[in-house]
Amino acid sequence: MKNILAIVLASLLLLAACAPSGPAVRPDVADARQAQVERLLERGNYAEAAQAWLDLAAERPERADVYRTRAAEAWLRAGEVDSAELLLDGIDPQLLGRMPRTRFDLARAELAMMRGDLGMAGWLLAHAGEDLPDALVARHQRLEERLVELETQPARQALVALDDAMADGEFEPELALALLIEYPLAALESIVYEYGHRSDLLPWLDLVISAREHLLDEQALRPALADWQSRYPTIDYSAEEALLWLAAWRQSYPRPARIDVALPGPGTPLYRAGAALQAGLVSAWLDTTPQRRPELRFHHIGNEPDDIIAAWFDAREQGAEMLIGPLDRSQVNALVALPNAGLMPTLLLNLPDDPARLADTPGLAALALPPEEEAELAAVRALVDGHERALVLAQQTGWGERVAQAFIETFELGGGQVLESQRYDPGDSDHSFLLRRALEIDRSEERANRLQQVIGEPIESVAQRRTDVDVIFLAARADDGRQFRPQLRFFDAGDVPLMSTSHIVSGAPDPGRDRDLDGVVLPISPWFLDTTAPGEVRARAERRHEHLGNPAHSRLHALGRDAMALVPWLQLMRADEQLYLPGMTGRLTMPDGTALARDLPFIRIDGGRVRAH
Repeated sequence: MKNILAIVLASLLLLAACAPSGPAVRPDVADARQAQVERLLERGNYAEAAQAWLDLAAERPERADVYRTRAAEAWLRAGEVDSAELLLDGIDPQLLGRMPRTRFDLARAELAMMRGDLGMAGWLLAHAGEDLPDALVARHQRLEERLVELETQPARQALVALDDAMADGEFEPELALALLIEYPLAALESIVYEYGHRSDLLPWLDLVISAREHLLDEQALRPALADWQSRYPTIDYSAEEALLWLAAWRQSYPRPARIDVALPGPGTPLYRAGAALQAGLVSAWLDTTPQRRPELRFHHIGNEPDDIIAAWFDAREQGAEMLIGPLDRSQVNALVALPNAGLMPTLLLNLPDDPARLADTPGLAALALPPEEEAELAAVRALVDGHERALVLAQQTGWGERVAQAFIETFELGGGQVLESQRYDPGDSDHSFLLRRALEIDRSEERANRLQQVIGEPIESVAQRRTDVDVIFLAARADDGRQFRPQLRFFDAGDVPLMSTSHIVSGAPDPGRDRDLDGVVLPISPWFLDTTAPGEVRARAERRHEHLGNPAHSRLHALGRDAMALVPWLQLMRADEQLYLPGMTGRLTMPDGTALARDLPFIRIDGGRVRAH
């Protein structure tokens, strides 16, 4: 029996040795197909290659988005921009690996260039370059070179067209505006630097630059063009004609046909704030020429972060071309974190916790009214005014801490020195103890007491405040801010310049209410200045909207007006940090291509009245 088992076992081992070790490995059919598609691309058959990638996507669903990304690349090379955009819109890049994700970003960058959105293309290329696979380095470099060329060459190409028209006798003055007005100011200035010696071109280049400098500011545009006309008195074209052409151009500039707006709904903590914002949006919409008004659709959403995500998808599915909102910061954070959030142009009405994240999501912009921004402006103005040593007093709240820190960081960054930073309880009305310590009056009294003890006799002395402080910054709101000026005078510090933010007044300055703020210097929105065009708009609006009696709601009403006014110009402002919009809340620019920055006028309160500073 044992012999039989041994023979059987030996036979089995012999068969096993002769048998193949496993199933034969055939070449991957998909790999062969991919090689075929690559050959199509090499031969320039881009449309055929795109369709081949789509066929592979249908056959291999687990890699469908990878192949769709490759198909989008091929469509772009074929010039089929709409087909490429449709594919990219349907891909979730978060589900892609490193290589396909970078391909996706590069494809979107190329698409943005072809759509003329050079700012978005730049952000996408910068994002893709942070973790670039070796295989895509050359493609990334080619796209960067192309972007540089697009940023510089188009204006020169337009100049060639202008020059040709002059040579052919087909020149019309408005042709210069039509060809060049949309290019960034820096590009136009570089052209003047190179071609300013051409006496036939110079007047028209000067016209375009004069118009571009104040393109969206009609109040400043008129005198700028009048100055241009005075420089070229023999030119047969007037400033008034240029103004009429530019007004028509602004009216006809493309804008979204439908805008969805996401605001806090009833029962949420920010509902009243959202209502003020909505009133501002609608007011600005009504000010638009009827035939140019976009369709507005409002989403009144709940308080949860997921509510804005649902509203975003609903808006996109319903055909919205742009979204304005949300206002709540947690919802802003949620939307910024949403993959592909930038596929629908969105103007956020607050900043995320980390504003730098906006740069990771092209298509998002943010318009907000952070008090820290005003504190930074105050610090810069203090330095410009020659102040070097500051004392900071801030209410002991989260708001006060943020405002104080913004001032301190900016002031010190500019070379100033913050000698002391103190906090106070906004519920207290008597700040004597705080001021005695901050102004070092207590130390002066201690020195007098020590001297009296040394000599053993009473002495007459008057406590002296410190004299090294040349500016005081006050991070205060209106109710507690008014208490400081009289108390500073009491401690002989009334002559020290006092700076704050616009929150130290309740809306527009009032002579009957703000006399205790005499001498305070602060930045303020034009909306709250009666002598400005926005102030006149506010005065009319106050007769129609009761909520404008609340300064916080009044600010938000103005913010809503600015949000609507910005809609047509966001793309141009992204590409040109010098392009500004004179808004209700300030002079608005987009220096980093994401968050709107406000430049504000400074005022000094004297006798409760406003004086320019």
